[in-house]
This record gives sequence, C-alpha cells and structure tokens, in this order.
Amino acid sequence: MCDEKILPVEEMLAHEEFTDRVEILRELEAWVKNIQRMASTSTAMISPRRMGKTVLLDRLVNTVFFKPEYRVAPFYFKMTREKMTLRDFLLEYATTFFRQYIAYCHQDPILYRNKRVKLRDLSDHPSDHKAVILAKEYIRDFLRRYQDDTFNDIRSQWDDFICFPEDLASFSGTRVAVIIDEFQDMKFSVYHTSQEHFMEMRTQGRLTDQGATDLTATYDRQAQSRKAPMLVSGSAVTLIFRTVMGGPLGGRFDFTYLRPLSVPDGAALLHQLLDIYAPGVTISPENALYASAQVGGHPYYLYCLAMSKCEEKKFGETEAVDRVIQYEVERGKIYGFWQTHFQDNRRHINAENDEALGRKIIYYFTRYNNQPVEIREIAEKLNVPRKAVEEKIERLYVADLVYRMRARYYTFNDICLMRFIKFVYGQEVEGLDEVDLSQQGVFNNLKGRFLELVVQVTMMKFNHETLDGRLFGKTGEIKLPLFRFVDTKSVKGAKTRSYQIDVYGWEGTREERVWICECKYRKTKMDMGQVEKLEDAAQALRQEAEDTGLPVPDIQMWLVSTGGFTGEVLEHVRDREDAYFSDHEGINGIFRAYGGNYNIPVFTDA
Repeated sequence: MCDEKILPVEEMLAHEEFTDRVEILRELEAWVKNIQRMASTSTAMISPRRMGKTVLLDRLVNTVFFKPEYRVAPFYFKMTREKMTLRDFLLEYATTFFRQYIAYCHQDPILYRNKRVKLRDLSDHPSDHKAVILAKEYIRDFLRRYQDDTFNDIRSQWDDFICFPEDLASFSGTRVAVIIDEFQDMKFSVYHTSQEHFMEMRTQGRLTDQGATDLTATYDRQAQSRKAPMLVSGSAVTLIFRTVMGGPLGGRFDFTYLRPLSVPDGAALLHQLLDIYAPGVTISPENALYASAQVGGHPYYLYCLAMSKCEEKKFGETEAVDRVIQYEVERGKIYGFWQTHFQDNRRHINAENDEALGRKIIYYFTRYNNQPVEIREIAEKLNVPRKAVEEKIERLYVADLVYRMRARYYTFNDICLMRFIKFVYGQEVEGLDEVDLSQQGVFNNLKGRFLELVVQVTMMKFNHETLDGRLFGKTGEIKLPLFRFVDTKSVKGAKTRSYQIDVYGWEGTREERVWICECKYRKTKMDMGQVEKLEDAAQALRQEAEDTGLPVPDIQMWLVSTGGFTGEVLEHVRDREDAYFSDHEGINGIFRAYGGNYNIPVFTDA
C-alpha cells in the first residue's frame, strides 16, 4: 500500500532537489493568504529560463492547496506554445478553472489534476459546499452560452469569462489566486477564427505569431482585482516585462525577479544532485562551494555538472571542477541550451550588415558580467560609432541576453553565458584583448566572507521554528523569529564611531527587535575584542535610533565562531539572555536544520 501523499500538481523535481527558495516561497504563500482580506495585488515573477520558476509555482500550489483555512483557491494554468482556436482555448481554460476551484473546496487533489474530467461532469458534481453550488450554476450558464449556435461571438464570451473568478470569489467568499505560467505566450498561441479556417491556415503554414490574438491585453480589468489577483511568470524576460509593465496592463503589476541560488545553497544542491544522479561521485564541501561560485549558483548549471557526460567526471580538486564546467560550456548541456537560444534568436543577434562587428560587440560585452554595459567604452575600444553599439545592445536586449533597468543595459549574472559567448565568438574575432572570465577572485572573496554569508542565508530562512538552545549556547529551546530584512549594516551614532555589523536582521515588529551578529571564521578562539566590538556596535545602533527619533531597538547579539570562544568570553555571555553564541558544531547544527547537507568548511587560508 502506497503512503505517498497525492499532490494536486505533479512536481518535476524530487522533493530533496528543491533547494533554497524558502524566502520567496514564503512570500508567495503570504501573497495567497492575504487575498482573503483583499491585501494582495497582481504581481509578475520574472527570470531567465531554467531558473526554477515553474518548479516554484508547482510547490506554491501544492502548499496552499492544503490550506482550506485561507479560503483562496489556486487556479493554476500553464501556457504552452500549442496553437489552437480561441473557442477551444476558452473551453480548456474554463474547464481548468472550475475543476481546480471545486477540487480546492473539497480538498480533492485527484480531481485537481484530472484533466480527463469534462465541464459537463463538473456541473453534476455532488456537493453541499456553498462555493461549489454557486460554481455549478456558473458552469451551466457558461455551457448554455458556449453551446448556443445562434451566438457565435467567442471573443465576447472570452472577455466575459475573464471576470468569472472575481465574480465567483465575490459571491461565494472563497477567493481565487489566478496563477499563469509563461503568461507572455498568451500573445502567440490562440487564434480568433473558425476551426475550418484554422486548419486551412495550419496546412498552409500561415499560423504565425503575428496572426495570433493577444489575450494578455484582455486581463486589464482582472489584473486590478483584489478578490482574484494574478500571479504570472515568464522566462522571456524582455517580453514578459514589456507585457506586464506597459500597454493595457501598465501600472497594474508589481514584479519579483527570481535570482540564482546563494553560493552556500548552490553547494547544498550540488551535494544533493550527486547523491541522486551520481552516487559514485563525491565532492568535498570546499569544492562544492567552488563549483557553485564558478556557475554563480545557477540551479540548472549545477544540474548539468551533476549529470555531465564528461569523461572521468571527478570533483576531487578545483582543476577537476573547472574541467567539468569547461566540458559543459563547450560540448555539454550548457552548450546545447545556449546554442538553441542563439539559434532561436538569430534574427536579433545577427541582424546587422557587418557581422564581424556584431561578433566583436557581443564578445566584448562579456566583460560586463552582472554589471552595466558601458556602451561608450565599447564604441571607443572598437573604434565604431556609438549608435552602432547601441543598436546591437538593443537587439541583444530583445534576445534576452541583457536586461534594462533605470535607462541602462545590464548583463545577466550568468558567467556560463559569458563563457559560452567567449567560446563561440572568441575564435572569430581578432585584435581584441583577452576577456578573463575566471571566478577565482569571487571564490577568494567568498572564502573570507563565507561564514557571514552562511549566517545571513540561514537567518533569512528562520520562520518561528523552535531549535535546541544548545546550538546557541543556551539551555532549553529557543523560538526563532521571522526576519523581514537580513543583510550587513553600517551604524554610527552622533557620539559614536562607525561600526560594520557582519549580519543584521530586522523582525519588522512593533517591538522593534533586531539581531546583530559577529562572525569569526578562523581556527582560533574568539576573544573579548570581538565581543566588545559587537557591544559597541549595539550601542551605536541604539544611539543612531535616538538621534533620528526612531524607537530604540531591542537587540539580540549573536556571536558565531568556528574556532570556539575563550574562557573569558564564555564567562561573559553564558548567562546573558541578550547574547547567543555558536561554535563550529552549533552553527553547523543550525545550518543543517535549514537545508545544509554538508559541514561548513574552515578554509586553510580563511
């Protein structure tokens, strides 16, 4: 007998492959929960392909579906590029909505995922649930109109149906979260024409993107709903951004940019992937961190490393890691991924008269990884008009190779993309300086700040859990807060000097509680000097609040030292409620409680 829980959405990844994303999943769940009190507005989740958006939405739906107390039904529609008539699309869209709405009300995950159920079957679904009874009336009204041959304006029916989730949410009290994956594809897949004309166009190869009906524009009213707001995603970054931030939808959407994993979480994912897909291959914590830093924490690239067909795939030293990465960029899955993207966008990438100049511009802009692209510098270096460079960068923007923010172009934080470009275009250009894409400097900096980064990433995952107090140098149990903000922080009062706090966490409560951390990443013990520094920083933080007229915060100090603590420090903080302290074993235990699957290394030169 199988005890595995049936989920409403079949997830594409094994449960243990879902690494990090705790904070954004928590934020999205709060977004769903707050729909009931009409406190959530429509939002878009944007990132390049293979960053994990669909996996995140799958997990979100599987989480909130089993929260009937929220009284918010997740309507989850995944767009595909399959071309169909508007009439067929409307029926599929409506059936999916009603099936999922009724399934949520009855907490029936099997019905939620059962795409074989017809709309007529749902109209007869037995139920005494108030929202379901009302939904069945809506279904019957929809079917009467849809099947009436005397009324053929299917576009009018579509426009009317867009409002159904909000209407049903208003009258039944069970709200709706309208979640659409790859929302921008609603521009290119649906045709407002008869089935006969559609088949004729398909036969003749005339089903072009330009001939499709732009359904995204029809959500101009729905996007403003507070009872059934929208959460849309898109991996065509430029297109989805233009879709939700301009035109009929302009001003109606907030947006969240999904970034790569943190380096520590990327290392944890690589450990997990090797355990699953390459159990005979091992990697040390140090080299896992090195690999994660070299690919920028990108989840798909880490998957490519674990699945690599590189001969003698080993990760025993950093040189071996570099060989696997090079193989993947030049011959493996990473190469295939970007080669396909470049081919699909060749009309933008290679759309100039002087292809040699275009290749030089593309090659040169790789030096700006995760930085603003200096158009003037490129023009001067290549001795070409600035306008030519601007036009090329604009085409790269349309091809999703750069993004735009505050009237400037930026390259994505994607070192493997830059390496792919260097490999493909570097062989064809002459007279340009070699572009160094090594991440060794990043890794060296990481080693110095790694403990701070681990503490910061872990604190961001706190969510009112209770942990053994011994991990914090205390007896009993400790209830952890949920932080609204975690980062480094500089503080300075009017009568104090400036202090740099390694990690600062703000709870965002009326009590104005904050945590401040001092991290010592050495094999030697932390002495009173570091403790006094943190105490002085705490005083400066209080003074700063007084100086600016803000509430004086209640400060919890946390000392973290991989080398442990001197006897004087232990005597000083052991009985203080406002001071926690964690040695290497303690911080490892906390790290593991939040998904870490390796021991925090202490680098020899850290």
